[in-house]
Amino acid sequence: MSPYELAYYHPIMILFVIFAGIILIILAPALRKHIEHRTKGSVSNDAEERLNERMDELERRLTDVQDILITIDEKFDRSPIAR
Repeated sequence: MSPYELAYYHPIMILFVIFAGIILIILAPALRKHIEHRTKGSVSNDAEERLNERMDELERRLTDVQDILITIDEKFDRSPIAR
């Protein structure tokens, strides 16, 4: 049994993945704001700039990964295997 057939037989897993994605989308900005608020004033300006640059780089990489996953999903949807 292929993983795609397994997903077909377990729709609860699809709902779980969608729910987990929504939770991550909601919690990621909240966590960033919490960290920014907690560290405000306790980190030097130079260190804060470096941290912000690293966070921006991580966000860009995450966006790139999301774009790749979307492209793979679209290719899979168009393939004869998906039908």
